[in-house]
Amino acid sequence: MSDGVLAILPLLVCWLIGRGEDVVVLALACGQSLALMGSRRYPLTALGIVVALELALALMTMPVLVAPLVAASRLGAWGRGDRRVIGVVSVLVLLLAGLPLTLLAIGDPIRVLAVYSALALLFVGFWAVGRLDARQRDRIRELQERSQQLEAERTDLERRAAERERALLARELHDILNHSVTTMVLDAEAGADTRDSMEETLRRVAHTGRESLAELRRLLGVLREAPPGHNPLAPPPKLQQLDDLVAASPPGGPRALLERRGAVRQVDASIELAAYRVVQEALTNIAKHAGPVDARVLLTYEPARLTIRVTNPVRGGTRTIGNGAGVGLIGMRERVELLGGSVKVTSGSTTFEVRATLPLRSAS
Repeated sequence: MSDGVLAILPLLVCWLIGRGEDVVVLALACGQSLALMGSRRYPLTALGIVVALELALALMTMPVLVAPLVAASRLGAWGRGDRRVIGVVSVLVLLLAGLPLTLLAIGDPIRVLAVYSALALLFVGFWAVGRLDARQRDRIRELQERSQQLEAERTDLERRAAERERALLARELHDILNHSVTTMVLDAEAGADTRDSMEETLRRVAHTGRESLAELRRLLGVLREAPPGHNPLAPPPKLQQLDDLVAASPPGGPRALLERRGAVRQVDASIELAAYRVVQEALTNIAKHAGPVDARVLLTYEPARLTIRVTNPVRGGTRTIGNGAGVGLIGMRERVELLGGSVKVTSGSTTFEVRATLPLRSAS
């Protein structure tokens, strides 16, 4: 109920009981109305003024009663801290103090006790109704704040998901271009060094280029909206294709041997793609920094994880990335850690090893 409507209640009661023409009663009722208008901001002060004016009206045998009850409700609804209790206790003490005087004046204990008990119950009841209103208001405010917080968290999650997707796409582009360009450069250099036929060299370069373009089309298809019912994306690389990846090493690249251990099985697509990219990036690094060395790719299937180890010998004078600081290795580590796995790069005096561990889940 608005403050303006509450403020006219004392005046309205005066008119209804036929005392609206009494100037003193009307002035006291106006004072109560003005106090109630400020009861939202100063509920305890408003209650004190209303009760004092109500006592003045009682001395004139004209108590209005409605104003103190409204003030009690406003105190319960808008009072803060201990002030809510102080106001209620003060009014109850005042009622208790006036009880002996009323008994002496009226001389009917049962009637007086009944009236005072009713007044006390009404006062406490209106105060309790105000407290319920305050709690409901606080609950609504908490729900609104929680809703705003959840909306902010949802927006933040969407932003992080978009950033993570952009990072994944950037790593995909890096893996595809780095591997394919490195392979084509090594093919061309090997053809020139070994005087292979131009036709054979160009055939290998064209084959690598076609595979890279196919993967780029698949990746770029993610960035544009496909028409309804049309899926232009080719399937992502699978672990079964590692044989082709290892065999496609150019003459100037590493001579890799692929070995699988454990119960080979189909796994989740994200795990499979990450494992493929780990091997691809590791072989690319070997081709760039170690050259035509004998490398070993070992995939170990365990019940709860898949371990990928790519090992190559370190030749004297060969530049390696022993600390894992290369962009490709950093992207590899981030990709695997996003899936709950880990990557460890070990550089010894004779060997360089990339070891990745991925949690293994059965494909759904």
